[in-house]
Amino acid sequence: MKLVIKIGGQGAEDPKGRKDLARQIAAIHRAGHSVVVVHGGGKVLTRTLASMGIATEFHQGLRITDAATRDVAMMVLAGLVNKQWVAELENLKQPALGLCGSDGSLVRARKLTVGTNGSRRDLGFVGRPHKVKTTVLDLALRGGMIPVVASLGVNARGEFLNINADDLAAALAVALGADRLLYLTESGGVWDAEKRLLPVVKLGDIHRLINKGVVRDGMIPKLLSCARTLRKNVGEVDILSTTAPKALLRAIMQGKIAGTRIVKGS
Repeated sequence: MKLVIKIGGQGAEDPKGRKDLARQIAAIHRAGHSVVVVHGGGKVLTRTLASMGIATEFHQGLRITDAATRDVAMMVLAGLVNKQWVAELENLKQPALGLCGSDGSLVRARKLTVGTNGSRRDLGFVGRPHKVKTTVLDLALRGGMIPVVASLGVNARGEFLNINADDLAAALAVALGADRLLYLTESGGVWDAEKRLLPVVKLGDIHRLINKGVVRDGMIPKLLSCARTLRKNVGEVDILSTTAPKALLRAIMQGKIAGTRIVKGS
């Protein structure tokens, strides 16, 4: 299978969690699957910004990104976090290639604004993938490497834009014609108002869950990206825990989903 795996949450950002996930990803690749990894690094970025005296603000789960925040995001995401993941895989003798959206013209993005009570909110240097050119990913996969992609892209003027990692993973999954898209998150799935895990969410339920406030904050862009993906040529999206034992391996190798499966339907 061709898989796109988005890694996030605290479990993916501490050294022990990163090592465990890297082992699972390497094992999946060695079992014969083609794997592309997409990462954010929000908590590391927030801590770095705070250490530099730069305030962090979110709107509908998206980081408002002025020029200073964007430049720090490039340093942290395409630098520190990306190379940490590459190093973890390489330490397991699994070749990996660290990338961001500007490399090989991988991701062209457009500036994103979001609606608020009938008006539009400018989020600064925040983008959404517009065009994906998979050449560099295809070359890496054919060479037995795992591409590791930081959540940044460039616009038509060559300016870097901060992209929500869920949106980027969805765009790459569609462009690659991936068999499955998997989100590894701290939440481990979609939860209802009574804090019960929803094992299955249908495409037609996503906007209702958002409008009723059942899902909030960072889960909003995640579910919206799931909806856009399922309307394309990716048939299965799973949201899994970063901390559940071998959740990724069990989902791929045994078909056991310890989280939420997002499916087409209403």
